[in-house]
Amino acid sequence: MAMCALLMGVLPFAWGVASAEEELRVVSLAPHLTELAYTAGAGDTLVGAVAYSDWPEAAKELPRIGDAFRFDLEAILGLEADLALAWAGGTPKAVAGRLEELGIEVLWVETRTLPGIAEALEHIGERLGTAERAEQAAAAYRRSIEALRERHGGDSGVSIFYQVTTRPLFTLGAPHVITEVFDVCGARNVFDDLEIEAASIDREAVIARTPDLIIAGMNEPGEDPLKMWRGTRMVETGRTRLETVDAERLVRPTPRIVEGIEFVCRLVGESGGVGPSAGG
Repeated sequence: MAMCALLMGVLPFAWGVASAEEELRVVSLAPHLTELAYTAGAGDTLVGAVAYSDWPEAAKELPRIGDAFRFDLEAILGLEADLALAWAGGTPKAVAGRLEELGIEVLWVETRTLPGIAEALEHIGERLGTAERAEQAAAAYRRSIEALRERHGGDSGVSIFYQVTTRPLFTLGAPHVITEVFDVCGARNVFDDLEIEAASIDREAVIARTPDLIIAGMNEPGEDPLKMWRGTRMVETGRTRLETVDAERLVRPTPRIVEGIEFVCRLVGESGGVGPSAGG
């Protein structure tokens, strides 16, 4: 009788854990979280994702539940989701609260720093049942970042302006991971005095700081994102170099950011560490 009582007390708990892992249905509320879930080995748990969840290829086939800031709650419920991956600092708290009211667990994932990307992988893997795979991915990522720091560390003297969009002209400030990316390469974010992640600025403010490099994310197909800088004195004299980059590989906080860092480090090396000068 005692043994029966013991089994009655323990087995339901064990069955509940197994059931939760087997039936876990997850939606991703940000493109980088979708990518992190796949990298952590938990792609099979995803049943829905927001727009622009485009890596790996399998992510493109997931049903869409809105974008990073507007969500289709009816679609999420229709997918019978029981957990949502939320972006700390991006997903509106009101939306997360509503999901929880509907009985959907919200797992907050933070990726504000380069080390935070590895921690996010481990956090996702631990909750979604793929801890070993996630730890392996995190370790490989950490090794890559450390190798890049060792190879390109030191102050190159190169300053970089990163252009997110042209209309309006947006850039990224000190708290954004882009600042760390440049630091790995021995370079400096020319707007590292901005205490917010993203800000709208004017063209004259950039010219006044005369960056050595202007790197524009390719966000507007069919347009030249660097058009406004061509013909300026700083570019015509060769003081400032213009480049474009696949924004996903440089500002999306996933292990693929390593590819973006390698690209930036190459540009910094080619720039040769020129010093400041007046421009316009």
